[in-house]
Amino acid sequence: MGVTEKLAQFIVETPAGSIPPAAIASAKLRFLDTLGVTVAGSRHDSARIARDTASLLGGHAQVTLIGRPDRTSVELAGFVNGVAAHALEYDDYTRRVTHLSASLVPGALAVAEYAGLTGRRMLEGFVIGFQVATHISKGLGSQLFDRGWHSPCLLGAFGVTAASCRLLGLDVMQTRMALGITASEASGIRKNVGSMGKAFHVGHAVRCGIFSALLASRGFKVDPDAIEGVDDGIDGHVRFGLAETFNGAGNYSLEKMAQDLGQAWELADNTTVVRMHPGHTAASSAIDGMVDLAQEHDLLPGQVERIELECTTQAMKLGSYREADDGHKARFCLPYSMAIALIDRKAGLDQYTDQRVRAADVQALMRRVEVRVPPDLKHHHGAWTGGVNWGEMRLSVSLKDGRRLSVARSSARGWPEQPATWGDIAGKYEECCTGILDPVQIKASIEQVGILEDAASLQPLVRSLCAGA
Repeated sequence: MGVTEKLAQFIVETPAGSIPPAAIASAKLRFLDTLGVTVAGSRHDSARIARDTASLLGGHAQVTLIGRPDRTSVELAGFVNGVAAHALEYDDYTRRVTHLSASLVPGALAVAEYAGLTGRRMLEGFVIGFQVATHISKGLGSQLFDRGWHSPCLLGAFGVTAASCRLLGLDVMQTRMALGITASEASGIRKNVGSMGKAFHVGHAVRCGIFSALLASRGFKVDPDAIEGVDDGIDGHVRFGLAETFNGAGNYSLEKMAQDLGQAWELADNTTVVRMHPGHTAASSAIDGMVDLAQEHDLLPGQVERIELECTTQAMKLGSYREADDGHKARFCLPYSMAIALIDRKAGLDQYTDQRVRAADVQALMRRVEVRVPPDLKHHHGAWTGGVNWGEMRLSVSLKDGRRLSVARSSARGWPEQPATWGDIAGKYEECCTGILDPVQIKASIEQVGILEDAASLQPLVRSLCAGA
């Protein structure tokens, strides 16, 4: 039995009762966090353009657009909500995997609303999809990212496909077909990180997953074992399954994709990082360190001679821009994040608007920030395994009066070492929704997520997520 068939069997045949309560509880946290950032992201230009394009295309009013009064087809709603979920770089990140919640929350919610399912069924589909994406990710490893693929697009698409197949009741062969269709849709290049393209990747992943399941449910047929290839000795078509095509020969493990299926549950293992700052994940510990230094010593930019940040290889790769003139690149620019954290003593949504990024004070301080990877932190690159910790950092601020202030961190607030509670995420949710949803809706939507496993209908939740144009 190949890995595609094993994954399909897991998706279809896993008893609902075998999903541990801890995974369901974690799924609810992922929903609360992701729905909040999706509401906020619905006002971003990328989400607005996605919504306008969906309106242009038309479609049956099947599914709610989060943070908007509109409804559209299940596939287009998934796309628009997926773009909004990742538009602000404020969604979570699961270690050794990727940004899965940004695709799986919009995907599972769209399909469950479309099919009229209960909250419990939606959570089960979400957990199953999350696990499938996790296993594929571990089999592909860091080579996927290193070869230039933006993994949330590919992995999110498989997660949404799995969730959709489970929620729509597909059988094993139909699910294999859906996975094969997704293998042909998978994409996402790193060159588009730092632009609207990154949010497109997530929206595209949601669209791919839903569309694949709908096609397969109606009899669309592709290769039933599309993830794994077959070496026919002549480099024919059958060699190039998904793993070989995306990672290259020998740079993957099909065994890991099926290992411990149904035994280990990622959502129950406390591996998800809740981002308390918009921007790339690895910068969070440095931002926390700078905010704390600025507050403790009442620092002002005019006092600063030089800022030196020593970080990991992965943090440098993810935050590779040395300059920024808009909110997209600022989220992946370590000098900007250090400068704004010192000046504003926070790094929230308001700190990553285009207007704030272009302000003279922060642009001037950025030029005094030096970022480097010291020899002892160079090994921190890869899939967050084997001792790799992207968040290791050392920060020093040299002042004009001769003082030198330093701090070192290995984790940030919201990470598994300092986990975000329901209350922490609810506070972030309120920040994201204020000004878009009214206070009654904010309170109601938080309450609805809190009782999802007992909700006979999703309509109270989706109604509480609708806002005016």
